[in-house]
Amino acid sequence: MTLGKLLLIIPVMLVFCASMVPLYRQICEVMGITATKSIAQNGQVDLSRVVKVEFDANLNRNFAWQFTPLDKDISVHPGAVTTINYRVTNMMPVATTGRAVPSFGPVEAGLYFNKIACFCFSNQTLQAGESRDMPVTFFVDPKLPKDIGSIALCYTFFDVSAEQK
Repeated sequence: MTLGKLLLIIPVMLVFCASMVPLYRQICEVMGITATKSIAQNGQVDLSRVVKVEFDANLNRNFAWQFTPLDKDISVHPGAVTTINYRVTNMMPVATTGRAVPSFGPVEAGLYFNKIACFCFSNQTLQAGESRDMPVTFFVDPKLPKDIGSIALCYTFFDVSAEQK
């Protein structure tokens, strides 16, 4: 009886994890956070300010990929559309699949960081030894509070290979 309950937990957790991506998309849609809206609102570039954007990359435990931003930090004018790249390499002898989840520091800055194109929340499958550059196109909303002079964007890749099977 106890073993049956434990075995039931595994598919329930997999379904829960798989449902997070569509749920996130629905939340973004309801809140009006979409790439189309971001592009439409980006009508002004604030040349009087510069915001430092720092990039970080992490891997969930025991995930044998290399993952790093090609630029550790850049300075941008709020409103200016910018593209940076992260590089990921599968160090495993077999194909594996990962999914990246972003986070921001300070947390409030995430409200003003508008991603137009991003690899996050979608599965990325890499063959054994394969490397890939993955772009992130974004702009910082000019309404970013003046007391926030820098933003940290961090991605953590999770191994979701088991979901693919």
